[in-house]
Amino acid sequence: MNARNTILISALALLASAPARSASFGLNLLTSGDIKAASVSLDIPAPEAELSAMGDSETAAYLADTEPGAGSDDRAAAPGAERLGGDGTVKLYHQWHRETLELRYRDERGRVLPEALAKVKHFMRCRLTGRETEIPVKLLELLDAIQERHGDRPITVICGYRSPELNGALHSASGAVAKKSLHMRGLAADIKIDGVRTSALRTTARSLLAGGVGYYPSDGFVHVDVGPVRSW
Repeated sequence: MNARNTILISALALLASAPARSASFGLNLLTSGDIKAASVSLDIPAPEAELSAMGDSETAAYLADTEPGAGSDDRAAAPGAERLGGDGTVKLYHQWHRETLELRYRDERGRVLPEALAKVKHFMRCRLTGRETEIPVKLLELLDAIQERHGDRPITVICGYRSPELNGALHSASGAVAKKSLHMRGLAADIKIDGVRTSALRTTARSLLAGGVGYYPSDGFVHVDVGPVRSW
């Protein structure tokens, strides 16, 4: 029996046994003492995430991203569309979903296409839970600009959105993983481009001054986000 049903049964039992004090309703009001006497536990176990649901190589790649905190003020990372360059299209490949996404997210007049953002939202979904979140246009602009500067080669996404369950499991496995990672807000992506040195990708990302850039040469990827400008 779940907690909600237990509460309802206990409340009905108390009401049935209470003396009638009102001619119109025949029921007295419950007091805080009555509720306490019912001794109903409201403890609901938090959802658990098992990293074993993902492959060892994928888990290792996620754990490698030691993104530092973006600061206590969440507004510092508020997403806003910026024209960072690019042609309004992106070509992406997700390393773990094994999905390809090539689309235009701005029309000829530069207006954002909502249907394109919906596809990106699904493409960037959490690997562990399948949960989705909104991906800001600014992150697409950043990926577009990086792609344009490297011959429009497809960008491989290693990690996009992380649900609280996935990020919590990663943080528990390694305290180096940011407890409040911008991946949890859809503001970050770990990326690589086949045929492009990781150092060159880092240089390009840093030159755009669009947010944070993390350099992981031994793991072969770069973390980019649209939070405060910083690098590590």
